[in-house]
Amino acid sequence: MEEGRTSVRVTVANLTEGGLSGGYRKYLDHMLPLLCKDPGIEELSVLVPEGVTLRSPEKVKVLSWRTGRAWSSLGVVKKLVRGLEPDVVLIPTGRWMDCGGRPIVAMIRNMEPLTIPIRGNAAPEGLRNLLRAYLARTSCRRATRVIAVSRHVRDFLTHRWGINANKIGLVYHGVEPPPDPKDAIIPMGLAPDGHPLIFSAGSIRPARGLEDVIGAMARLSALEQDARLVIAGSPDRGTRGYLARMQRMAGGLGVSARITWAGQLTAREMSWCFYNCGAFVISSRAEACPNTLLEAMSHGCVIVSTKSPPMPEFLADSALFYEPGDPEDLAAKLRTALMCQTGSERRVGRLASDRAKQYQWKKTAEKTVQQLLLAVEDRQRTRDSAKGSPTDRTSPVNDARH
Repeated sequence: MEEGRTSVRVTVANLTEGGLSGGYRKYLDHMLPLLCKDPGIEELSVLVPEGVTLRSPEKVKVLSWRTGRAWSSLGVVKKLVRGLEPDVVLIPTGRWMDCGGRPIVAMIRNMEPLTIPIRGNAAPEGLRNLLRAYLARTSCRRATRVIAVSRHVRDFLTHRWGINANKIGLVYHGVEPPPDPKDAIIPMGLAPDGHPLIFSAGSIRPARGLEDVIGAMARLSALEQDARLVIAGSPDRGTRGYLARMQRMAGGLGVSARITWAGQLTAREMSWCFYNCGAFVISSRAEACPNTLLEAMSHGCVIVSTKSPPMPEFLADSALFYEPGDPEDLAAKLRTALMCQTGSERRVGRLASDRAKQYQWKKTAEKTVQQLLLAVEDRQRTRDSAKGSPTDRTSPVNDARH
């Protein structure tokens, strides 16, 4: 960054296999307008695969490339970056790309490939996870700076991968305030019958840990607890077999009639489920920043969560926790949540709602810009050091390193 400059040109490179997940789209939808307005960003450009459309401000330059063979596509993206001449490149997808010596800020948003790449997955998906983990590790090692979206991610990077803690910045994702309950819409095919609802949402894959929830439903049924379970989300190409296994498991335990597989829900349908469930359950084994959990918190749900990190980091004392892999423990916590919908137990939901207010997209954008500025500063310091010139260490952004 030239001496005296207070803003930078930024390119966000969305290096993916051809599409964007729903959660990642939400991230971009919230972040791009805020980054655009930040005084630290002079110009913002975004690179996406062909066919991907974004809800971005007019002043954001959006360029796309034709997906094909990974390496040939990467060459096209590199040319686009050179043409844009950014001061810094943000790659939020855990990938690496040489941007001609420009500083790069990497982000780790998916912990499944890093922590449980194989368990429960079919062989092709397990191999894809191993490749994703390799690419993410390469990205973290070679990037100028790395954004960790939770302390859990930061600790993994430093303790397991040996990434220098000084180049990692902690930046939580945000969550919007919940909409008015009157704007919520009941999902198609869901017919409330007066029985309490248990709600679970997220991508359907082995890391989701749905075995716990289905097993807990069988135990609740044995205790004559007439709860109904709504499972939102859909599998991708590599995890359809897991969905079939879970449906067979439900049939074998005799609880299929108590479970609604709702598929992919709209935001308004999700809100209806959050507002009307007696308990929201998160059984995931691998999360970086659990966005669906943040949404449940903002809606004031009574949450029953696995103790797997980073859930306790986000929830603190605003949830009931169970041991992952123990459906009996989960059933007991769900029974407590469903039987106590007033007084002290509803207080847990209010605590969750209050805690969710800490996670604001505006803060996410501000801290992201700090990391981008630090990356430019760090690269300049490295160049100055190589030339043997003194380095000014009094930058006002130095306090944003952790």
